[in-house]
Amino acid sequence: MTSPTTEQSKNHIRQNQALLAGRVNSVRKADDTVYTEVTLPAPDQYSQPAAVEIRSRKRLGQVGETIEVQVICGGYRGKSFVYTDKDTGERFTRRPVVNSYVAIED
Repeated sequence: MTSPTTEQSKNHIRQNQALLAGRVNSVRKADDTVYTEVTLPAPDQYSQPAAVEIRSRKRLGQVGETIEVQVICGGYRGKSFVYTDKDTGERFTRRPVVNSYVAIED
């Protein structure tokens, strides 16, 4: 039985993980955490590209640079709010889900 190479091990994605690739829009640092805003490629020429923020201990790239980073996918439930349906006038309580991505660093 052969063991996986370093590259294969690095790119092995487990549950609740993803490989994100895109262009760095901005980088900010707060305490010991670096927050990198990344624009992901649009699925086609008519779609809006998605933007995500990735937390890490080290800088992932420079503004304008294209990066590829393996992340752990997480999130939390945000603060609830009241929503009124414009058609019926009925009021609902909604609670958004906020996604978070943390870089897997060696």
